[in-house]
Amino acid sequence: MNWLMHIIILQVLLGQVLSNFTCTGIKNIDKCLCIDELYGENKQVKCELSTLEFNLMESIIKIECNSSDQTRWEQNFGQIDINKLHYEKCLLSDTGINQTISTLGINKVQSLKLVAMRINGSLENTYLSNLENVETLDITLTKLILTNESFEGTPRLTKLYLRENYIEDIPADVFKPLTILEILDLGDNKITKINSDLFYGIPLKFLSLDTNYLTSLDLNSQSLNYLDVANNRITSLTVGRLNQLLNISLNKNILVTMPDQTFKNTSLVSIRFSHGNFTTIPQRFLTNLDRLLNVYLTSLKIEKVPENMIWGSQNIINFSLASNHLNELPVMFFRDARKLTLLDLSKNQIKNINHELLKPLENLKTLDLSNNLIIQINNYSLRHLKNLKYLDLERNKITNIEREALNFPKLKTLKLAYNKISNLTSNYSFSLYYLDKVETIDLSNNFIDCIDPGWVTLTNLININLSSNNFTVLRIQDIRYINKIAKTNLNNNPLEVIDLSNLEIVASAQSSPYNFWNKRQINLSSDKFICDCRNYEYARFLHKQMPEMVYKYLEIEQNLICNDGLDTEFLSVNIESLTCDWNIFEDVDKTDCFECECTYRPHDKSALMNCSNRNLIVAPEVIISSRNVNYIELNLRNNSITKLPNYENLNIKKLNIGYNNLNTINMTQLPKYLTELHLEHNNLTMISETNLTNILHNLNNLTMNSNSWICDCNAKNTINFIHNYSSKIFDLANITCDQSSTLLHTLTEKEVCQEELNTDMITVTIFLAVLSAAFSLGLLWMLYSNNKTKIKIWLYSHNITWLISEESLDQDKKYDAFLSFSHLDIELVENHLVPGLEGGSSPFKLCHHYRDWVVGDCVPNQIARSVDESRRTIIVLSKNYLKSVWCPIEFRVAYSTDLNECHSRIIIILYNDISEKDLNQELKAYLSINTYIKWGDRWFWEKLRYALTYRPATKNKNRAKIIVPDKLNSVRLT
Repeated sequence: MNWLMHIIILQVLLGQVLSNFTCTGIKNIDKCLCIDELYGENKQVKCELSTLEFNLMESIIKIECNSSDQTRWEQNFGQIDINKLHYEKCLLSDTGINQTISTLGINKVQSLKLVAMRINGSLENTYLSNLENVETLDITLTKLILTNESFEGTPRLTKLYLRENYIEDIPADVFKPLTILEILDLGDNKITKINSDLFYGIPLKFLSLDTNYLTSLDLNSQSLNYLDVANNRITSLTVGRLNQLLNISLNKNILVTMPDQTFKNTSLVSIRFSHGNFTTIPQRFLTNLDRLLNVYLTSLKIEKVPENMIWGSQNIINFSLASNHLNELPVMFFRDARKLTLLDLSKNQIKNINHELLKPLENLKTLDLSNNLIIQINNYSLRHLKNLKYLDLERNKITNIEREALNFPKLKTLKLAYNKISNLTSNYSFSLYYLDKVETIDLSNNFIDCIDPGWVTLTNLININLSSNNFTVLRIQDIRYINKIAKTNLNNNPLEVIDLSNLEIVASAQSSPYNFWNKRQINLSSDKFICDCRNYEYARFLHKQMPEMVYKYLEIEQNLICNDGLDTEFLSVNIESLTCDWNIFEDVDKTDCFECECTYRPHDKSALMNCSNRNLIVAPEVIISSRNVNYIELNLRNNSITKLPNYENLNIKKLNIGYNNLNTINMTQLPKYLTELHLEHNNLTMISETNLTNILHNLNNLTMNSNSWICDCNAKNTINFIHNYSSKIFDLANITCDQSSTLLHTLTEKEVCQEELNTDMITVTIFLAVLSAAFSLGLLWMLYSNNKTKIKIWLYSHNITWLISEESLDQDKKYDAFLSFSHLDIELVENHLVPGLEGGSSPFKLCHHYRDWVVGDCVPNQIARSVDESRRTIIVLSKNYLKSVWCPIEFRVAYSTDLNECHSRIIIILYNDISEKDLNQELKAYLSINTYIKWGDRWFWEKLRYALTYRPATKNKNRAKIIVPDKLNSVRLT
């Protein structure tokens, strides 16, 4: 499609009823594409040679030329009035822009923007001729060569922007035709020189010459208000003929000094000069400037200022000498600056504030002295600043603040971060009393280790930052003193203890109803936290074990890491396991602990006396006690003790005397309220007491295996005891007669005491029975030896399992146990279960699917194979397990094996709390008739190892393998 068709489309677009135009019916005409509502009210027509975009609401047309050839302008648009016309990347014809837009039918353009245009030669008057209606002209990214006639065709210009046009020279009379020009921007060009009378007679108010190559400047303009000469190379400046100058920006120049009273003939309101080497400020530099309000002389390497620098300039309100090299200011420097409201002296080298220096500044509201070398704030340095609202003293070397130093009745923000403050205790040398209006205090990155009771007077405080200090202990008293605070930041402190022992009392004393917006909010983080009973009350708070009113009074966001070297999060620590050394526990009439390791557990208010593994021959007779201890746990495990003393009247509830050399036990001398007793692995032969009805009535957990229990007529009392307490004996199935595998609980008193039979008859009978049995067994053994594998599999396939012992079934199992768990519980498995079972003197061989499964094999196959090749299946039952896709399948395969073989092979470890509603029907049914082991149980490892104790005697011998049927392959017998 040619340009003529393009113009016809534009005529349809912009002629007659412009506001009702839509693209319907003309999309994709030849090589033009019309797009409706491109950006809100914008519409766009894209053609081969150019793109036209216009906004119906704002009356703007933008034409972007897409071709390097000259664009043809041949048709009109119906004579419409457009406020703003934007050309981009087009070639300007020497017939002039006015001729072009007239041809297009566009009238009365008021704002014209030319971006990245192409001009043949200099900007002659023909290019911009007959543009009498244009008031704003913006030419950018176009290489311009100006002439004295360039702007003769734009006499009504009030705003002229000529940025980034590579302009080097400014003809002396180029702007003379612009008799009403007010704003001129010549920034970001390559101008090296400006004629002093260039703007004479022009009512220019705003002039930007920033980012050029000017080295000096002397202008004659009676109307200029704003002058920006930033980022040049100016070494000398004369503004004496700029009588109406209000604002000047001198940033990034190389001025070293200026004449005295440089701006005396101006009406200067604001001066900005930063990033230079203005090291020598002249006398009376800014004196007697009645209209001066803002002075910003920053980053100029100023080392000294004259005392009379701003004298007589009585209306200054903002004054900054930040980022210089000042050591001090003359005492009378602010003599006439009584209206000053903001003073910024930050990033200097000031060490002291003379008490007379700031005396005139009674109206000062903001004072920034941060990043200096101030060591002390004395009583008189700032005492005259009665209207101060913001005080920044960050990043100094302040160690001491005297008592009256912070007497600012209107102060709202106080910043003291990054100093060397170690103590804020209210005393004769310091007080917070005067800060009753303060809302924000920043004391971060100091050396403070306690909160002062004086905080209670700060009734308006809503934010305090105490992060990165030296707090090791935080008490409820500290929080109380921070009255109704919205947020307290205590992050990155070496916190060890958070004592909330009186929190419930304090919270209940608060007035009701509780106001959510007054709730104290505290942020805590530390990697030094002590994870023992000293933080038990805080653990109760974290685990929501306190009354609801407490959480209306206090909210804590925390990230506390135990100082155990394992990066354990305190939140994950079991609250029941929190104990501490007996010496730390403070209580009335507490006895001392000798020989053993003694601790206190606040969860159940119990005392734990651990005397295990200490080579004791005699059991301790003196047991720890205290008035407020509920009971005692005594652990004497793994010693060489032969006899127990009389513990009958001691408050011991749990007694572990396993793995010792006890040869006798007097049940009547055991503690009356004993609930748990461990006697396994001793030399006990019998229980001698005949009447045990009235003792040990609280006992609910007893272990007795691996002793030398006799099974003759002297064992009557032992057998009666076992029968009476059978439901309490955890290892009942392992208590056997000495030198025999007979289980004591299967014997009766009559069986062990029956009369002897006739010896001869017994002898004959035995001989005949042995002879007959030998012949039968020999025959059966021959048959069995030749067909052993086939017989077992035939019996197994016909559900006849009672003839097959567990040892027989398991003799060729590859693993002792298959671990079935969710990948989300991998930490428990790899950090605890695997090393706990595969290590030690009697290690078990585990099937771990991360380690032992074949890569690429089908998962169901892997599960079936792992269960078949393992003597037991250990299931880590957790909420993660129940949500897993494969874990329930692993349970079903193991459960199916149980049912088929009539042998219990599943061991369930209950990990974390699970409610009954979380379980599926199979697990619920299984757990209703089978026991489980709970992670965290103090006897966990003994119970788990006991459940895995079956180990075939022929385990290490070479033997023929029984082929286990694969779930997807047929059975193959050899």
